[in-house]
Parts: sequence; structure tokens; C-alpha cells
Amino acid sequence: MSEIFKKLQAIITIKNLSYPLLIFNLISIVFGILYITFQISTILWNIFGIFLLITFIGNFLLVYLNTVKLNKTVKLGKRINYLCYFYLIFVNLSVILILLGNFLISINYSNLIINNIWNYFFVFFGFFGDLFIGSIISYLDIKNLKKRELWNLNSSKIANNKKRIFKKIIKVFLGFFSLMTLILGIFIGYSLLFSPITDFTSWWIGIIFYPFSLSLFLIMLSTTIIFLKLINPTKRSYLRYSIAIIGLIVSTIVLLPFLSTPWVSFQAERNFSDAFGQDWNLKIDSASKKYFMKTPFTVTEYFLGNHPKDCNIDIDEVFYSNSSEGLTLAFDVYYPKVSGSSLPGNNSVIINIHGGAWVAGDKGPMNMLQVNKYFATQGYVVFDIQYGLKEGGFGIISTPEGMGGNFSIDDQLRHIGNFTKQLNTTQFSKYNPNLNSVFITGNSAGGHLSLATALLINSGNYSNLFGSHLKIKGIIPLYPGDPPESMIEGRDEFRNPENYFIDENTPPCLLFQGNKDFCLLETKHIKNQYNIAGNNNCCIVWFPFQGHANDLYFSGHFNQYKLYYMERFLYLCVHNKIQ
Repeated sequence: MSEIFKKLQAIITIKNLSYPLLIFNLISIVFGILYITFQISTILWNIFGIFLLITFIGNFLLVYLNTVKLNKTVKLGKRINYLCYFYLIFVNLSVILILLGNFLISINYSNLIINNIWNYFFVFFGFFGDLFIGSIISYLDIKNLKKRELWNLNSSKIANNKKRIFKKIIKVFLGFFSLMTLILGIFIGYSLLFSPITDFTSWWIGIIFYPFSLSLFLIMLSTTIIFLKLINPTKRSYLRYSIAIIGLIVSTIVLLPFLSTPWVSFQAERNFSDAFGQDWNLKIDSASKKYFMKTPFTVTEYFLGNHPKDCNIDIDEVFYSNSSEGLTLAFDVYYPKVSGSSLPGNNSVIINIHGGAWVAGDKGPMNMLQVNKYFATQGYVVFDIQYGLKEGGFGIISTPEGMGGNFSIDDQLRHIGNFTKQLNTTQFSKYNPNLNSVFITGNSAGGHLSLATALLINSGNYSNLFGSHLKIKGIIPLYPGDPPESMIEGRDEFRNPENYFIDENTPPCLLFQGNKDFCLLETKHIKNQYNIAGNNNCCIVWFPFQGHANDLYFSGHFNQYKLYYMERFLYLCVHNKIQ
């Protein structure tokens, strides 16, 4: 083992790293600009994404070697060392800026750059800032490789060099920050690996952290190196080795959701083919494929996002007002700028029902706004609707003002049904909705309500509630919830519609579910009910190490996979390609 370690030390040197990393950083900058400029869906961005990760990890390794090799008693050594500190701190900031910018873009109704200028600035400043500073460090190392005094480490001088009070304060602050970050990483890692799916705290951790696996990996790795830089390389070697081992383990664990993507691809393709036919891909014509994603996930999109699609949007259209309930409900509608009949969706209707534990949530920015735009540009008419909520809120999430009341699931389905009854009226004729091709989708509580709505309409027994002019072509529940009686009341056939209405003629169903979410029990139950009914047209796309609502980050791998398979499922249903 010691021989292998010595060989690695001989290979991994500042000289051997700095030259290729300078090229890698510059290439990444160029390809980042090309992606932003053209953003054509291609396998190239998948390759570039892996290249990008290699560049980031290489930069970390070079910074660490600088920490060990630099002579910080000379002015240039100090400056390069400070630059390395700045780079590691900047990585933590940039990762947050990239996530924040992409998220804010995804919840903005407007596609205009001027209305998203700061959001795009966050993304581009964070992304290109990392690569630019990495290029500078590589360049400085190359330029000064032959300066022997820069690399001849004088440990006695360093040990006796008096540190100023300001520097001590900065180091204490960085040490505290690094320690707290690693502790948080350990907590997240423990939750990811060992917490039961019924643990409520871990459930919330899953919502907040699991979608950002790649970002957490970069933060944990940079934080580990900051910690190592704060420890004198000639002393406390046991502490350095301990921190390094802990940091690498934590970084690897938080990366598991990303590392699981090959398995997600494998089982998604298998499950999709088992449910909808081994030759399903051959049933999609080439003219429609040009609108679809070429690959289910790219690292490039995770960092640089996906430009919002351009469609028509009408906002806050009232469809229900009841003074006795004290409730007014509205919808947003997303529809194509060109004739939908020339697009894959053929003006099919998608009704999107927001989640929020039946007590919270809303349409618009709180309900996959950019997903609605995405499918509108493929020729679908997407309605994002409100419904009355059970007053009380859920944990730290409160019921939106004016939306709450003593509403049961029966009431919520009545509100949704009231909307569906109006789809064939003149108010909706401007959207030219194809009511013979209707899809119901929703997330969490909305996943439950979407399943109930679709099954009740399809049964034909509730025309007084929903009307009889809709033909359900498919159901897409996202991590559907199972309503607890302690939270909200309702008839059992409305609370558990899968137990009553699934038969051999039930429309095809596509579910997306994280394995670290207790809603997986409901998802499995729905699939089992399809199996019992002898109906094979139900597919689950599983996500290991992913929790509840992990598609809230539009550029995350959960949502990318969701769009990839959802657009194909919709096409197959619209064009009657599923038997």
C-alpha cells in the first residue's frame, strides 16, 4: 500500500496537474458559453458535464497540493495561498448562487431576460467564477514552477511566524464554519443511509437537501480542504488524516443521489418498457422526437439550467366563487403560441393539481411553473388550478390567505370537478382544448387528488361532480400522498380511490417516487392495485436516495428524468400507442 501511495505522490504533482487544469478550466468556460448560447439538446452536454466534474475535482486537488507545497513565508506564496482560500470560500458561495438563480428563474412567469437579469447573473457569476479562479491558480502555478524559493517549505519559519489578530479571527471563523458544515454533512449522510422513511425529521431533510447532491458534494469537499489548510502541515498529522478521511466519506455519501443515476436510467427504461411495450420508442415519430430531451440527465443542465420555454400564459382566471364558503378559486393556463395540432401534444389538456398536504400550497410559482411552460411548447394546454384547503397549515408551511376553510377531500374534489365542468364552455374555447385527450397530474397531496379525479371521471359514476365531456388518456401522480384521517376528512372511495376504481380499463399511469420518502408505500399500493386488476399499464420510475418533492429544483436530476419520461408517456397516450 505504501508503494502505491508513493507512486501516486510521484504522479499527482503540481506540475502534472496545473498544465491540464489550465486547459480544462478554459475549455469548460468556452463550452459553458456555447451551452448558454445554443442549449441544443445533445449527448455532448452529458460528456461535457462529466468533464466539468473532473475539472472541479482537479481544482480542489491542486489547491490542496498548494497548501502542502507552498512556502508561505515569501510574499508570492502568501498571495497564492490566500487565493486558494478565496477559491474554496467562493465555491461554497457560488454553489448557492447557482442553485438560487436557477430556482428563481424556474418560478418566474416571465421569460424576459430583463425580468430575470439578477437570477441569470447569480448562475453565470457562480459558474464561470469558479472556472476563472481555477484558471488563475493553474496559471500562477505554471508561471512560478521554477521558483525554488516558492516551493521550499521552511517549517520553522512558519511555526515561528507570528499571526496577526485579524488572521486569527478569520481562521477561527473558517474553522467554525468548516466544523459546522461537516457536522451538517454527517447528519445528512446519516439520514440518507440509516434513517427510516417514517422519520419526520429525515423526511424534511430529504426535501431540503437530497435534490442538491452535486452541490453538497462540492461544498463538503471544499470545506474539508479549508479545514486541512487551517492545520499546520508539519504538526497534528493524526488530526489532518482524520479530517481528510471524514471529509471524503461525507462527500461521497452526499453524492450518492447523483451516483445512483445510472441505476435510475436502467430501471426506468426497464419499467417503462415492461408497462408500455418493448418497442415504445419506435412508436414515436421523428418529427415529434425533435421536441424531446435527447438524454434523461445531464450535469451541464444541473449547473447552467434550462432556458424557460416560450408560451402564452393567462394568469388568475377565476373559475369558482362561493360567498358562503368565503372562497374564490382561479387557474393559470399555459398554451402554445402556434397551433397545437402541429405539435406532439395536439392540444391535449393537462390539469396540474398542486401539493401541500391538503392544507397548503398554491398554483403558479409554487407548482412547477416551468414544467407547465415546457409542455405548453409541445402542444399541450396546461391548466394550473387552485382548490379549497383545509385550514391549519402543515408544520412551518401555512395555509395561503383566502384559500382555507373547513374543507374535506370531498370538497376539494368538488372544487376540482367544478373546474372540469367548465372546460367545454365558451370561456375556454380560446385555448382550443382537446377534451378527448385529458391528463391529470399533481404532486404529493396533488398526486392523490389527481389520481382520485382521473379515476372518478373515468368510472363514469360521478358525472354530477365532474361532468361527462372529458376523456382521461393518462394519469401522472408524482410521489402521491395517502391522506391521514387525523389531518383531513372525506369519503373512503375519495380518500383511497385506488381501492375502488382501478380495473383493466383504467387509463395508463406513470408515477415518480423517491425511495427515501414514506409516500413510496402509497405508490407501491397503486401499482399493486393495477397488477391485481390485470392492468399492466402502470409504471413507476424510482429514485434511490431521493426524498419527497425532490423535483422542486427544475434542473435537478429528479426533474430531468421526470420530463424525459413524462413527455414520452404523454405522446404515447395522445397518439394511442399504448395497448
